[in-house]
Amino acid sequence: MYNRGFYVKKKVDNYCVLDIETTGLSWQDDAIIEIGILKIRNNKIVERYSQLIQPHIRISAFITQLTGITNEMVRNMPSIDEIKEDILHFIGNDIIIGHNTSFDLNFIANHFEIDLKNQYMDTVQFSRLVYPQLKHHRLSDMVEYLHLSNNEHRALADCISTYELYENCKNELIKKRYF
Repeated sequence: MYNRGFYVKKKVDNYCVLDIETTGLSWQDDAIIEIGILKIRNNKIVERYSQLIQPHIRISAFITQLTGITNEMVRNMPSIDEIKEDILHFIGNDIIIGHNTSFDLNFIANHFEIDLKNQYMDTVQFSRLVYPQLKHHRLSDMVEYLHLSNNEHRALADCISTYELYENCKNELIKKRYF
């Protein structure tokens, strides 16, 4: 098992938001079918990366229903090995932010077969800190509660929701003098 990076909690204005869609929940048995990344500078989206990926395994009807990604959509897409360098270059040394980030980074590290050196943060942890009264902190719950951009179970759309959630939590934590 490869290292997924180093968990931190801090206020940042420059970072990358990352989300993947997969054929299932196990990085050992499943494959990445889509990756989305936003590059944030001074709290603003300055660049986007989005790519469907040929998983070399069948996408189940359940995953297609959840994500809208079909076997036909990924048939002629590049493999993970073909886009690995582009993704690593896009992220660079940035802090990576995601919602349940360890899931995404376990897939990335192990499918890329590299130890990630980046620091990462998880908006699940920030939302639990800022909104402890909520029973659930799933991205869909936070989108609904805070009226964020629609969460669609597509990588780039989920990145936008996660970016908005982090900025919301960061502003609340600044008000509470946490940062």
